[in-house]
Amino acid sequence: MRAPRTRLLGAATATILLLSACGSEGEDPAAQTTGDDAVATSVAPRGDLADLAVETSENDEGVAVPSITWSGSPFAEGDLPFATAETEVRELAAGEGEEATDQHHVVVKYLLVNGTTGEEVVSSFPTDETVLFDLTNTNLLPAIPAMLVGTQPGDKLLAAVPPAEGFGASGQPDRGIGANDTLVFYIEVVDVHTPLAQAEGEPVEPEEGLPEVEADGTTPAQVTVPDTDPPTELVAQPLVEGAGKEVEAGDQLTVHYTGVRWSDGSQFDSSLDRGQPFPVQIGAGQVIQGWDQGLVGQTVGSRVLLVIPPELGYGASEGHELQEETLVFVVDILDAD
Repeated sequence: MRAPRTRLLGAATATILLLSACGSEGEDPAAQTTGDDAVATSVAPRGDLADLAVETSENDEGVAVPSITWSGSPFAEGDLPFATAETEVRELAAGEGEEATDQHHVVVKYLLVNGTTGEEVVSSFPTDETVLFDLTNTNLLPAIPAMLVGTQPGDKLLAAVPPAEGFGASGQPDRGIGANDTLVFYIEVVDVHTPLAQAEGEPVEPEEGLPEVEADGTTPAQVTVPDTDPPTELVAQPLVEGAGKEVEAGDQLTVHYTGVRWSDGSQFDSSLDRGQPFPVQIGAGQVIQGWDQGLVGQTVGSRVLLVIPPELGYGASEGHELQEETLVFVVDILDAD
């Protein structure tokens, strides 16, 4: 997928807590790098999580915006740096309902502060948005499952995370996070739920002339491409129509997909081969345009056949193996927030 463009706050809040975001321009549609460069970094503890608290005030739009205080003063006025050697979590308020396991999706609002500088890194609160974390996603920072497993809707947490369980020795320089910086979080848990495992809904008879699809939701879809010229415009054909939420631009989706070439029907990628659903914010420039345009307006539970002409795929990616290809994707929409 193409590298994300910093265009929407949602993109920042969703991707900053990944060890890696989508691959660089010119990679296959689901290529991701690993977090192996996040080498553990040790720090000496300094400060006490018990001395931190949260104060809330309304911004100009009337939205409640929290800030972290240290011994009653703004965090940045504390005896910096604040540091911890292991992830610490302090419950400020208890919720109720389904308890998160490492197989759940957890929807939160959160504020992240750099414990070394006292500076706010990112917050989802000013826009009153939520962020979905798939706790099965191995690209999440190690501390995220540690903080969220066992939580319930309504929980409010303060947490401190050492570099070794955050961004490691690589830090995140573009966000002002260094190799030795402790991360301080305030988190409000909004929802805990289990995503779909595969498409669920009513079968839809596709238009004639489109590729034929055989899919069981557990193995890569088998796609038979017709011996005709490909469409010149984007096709987004539901094969199964789900009854869930309608996808909007900016939503964080969890999907399974298979991609093949129109030219010869050969598969070039499938999340099902990796055994892990693919998380992506749709409509935010994180993926090729055919996905951004074709999946908005679909519903959770749907299986969607996308036929994407080169100009909405990798046509602008000089030298890419799929540059001149019309792409065919079968996408199961498992969750959206």
